[in-house]
Amino acid sequence: MIFFIGRSINNQTASMAVLHRGMGMPKIGMEEVRRRQLVNATLELIREGGVAGASVSQISARAGLANGMVHHYFTDKDALFEAALEELVKRIYAEVFALLKLAKTPLDRVIAFVEGNLSEASFTPENVAGWLAFWALVPHSPTLQRIHNIVARRTQSAMTHAISKLTNRAQAAQRAKAVTIYIDGLWLRAAVDVGGLTRDDARALAYDFLSQQLGVAVRPP
Repeated sequence: MIFFIGRSINNQTASMAVLHRGMGMPKIGMEEVRRRQLVNATLELIREGGVAGASVSQISARAGLANGMVHHYFTDKDALFEAALEELVKRIYAEVFALLKLAKTPLDRVIAFVEGNLSEASFTPENVAGWLAFWALVPHSPTLQRIHNIVARRTQSAMTHAISKLTNRAQAAQRAKAVTIYIDGLWLRAAVDVGGLTRDDARALAYDFLSQQLGVAVRPP
């Protein structure tokens, strides 16, 4: 699961705005409350039973709302799923950004990426299950594909920039791609092998791989 956008905190914050309505400052009012209820219910149901277990009626029931409320606050189910993916992205951003604020070196920035994706708040069963469900939908949904492409491009750019300060510039892009793909692989294994990959295991594997890519020993903070 790759969420690491921009090269400065201000740029990263600005970049979030392009991820559509769910990524901006929260609106005040009952509409926003109801939308959040529906989004959270969607993520909970996807965790429990996948996309097939998240019908409009089931989402409404879980949110404690009447069946027609989904279409009142979202144009259709696809729009609700889009908002749910944006919420999932935002949860990970919060972790990555908190660590980026503390980063003082390029290596700190790379570590912020790894830690942000594998933190206690990010690497949860709900987030992992939600990511896998949305990942499977991306090839069939132009809207979800757009969000995925934005995140992937900016992650690659930011990681390449940071790693280029630590190793051979000509190889930085390839090493950055390898690290991001490896983290994706850890999320995938956690999603399909429930209970088989702990967060501690994932972090240990990630830092071993990062050390190999950078040619220096990198340890978890």
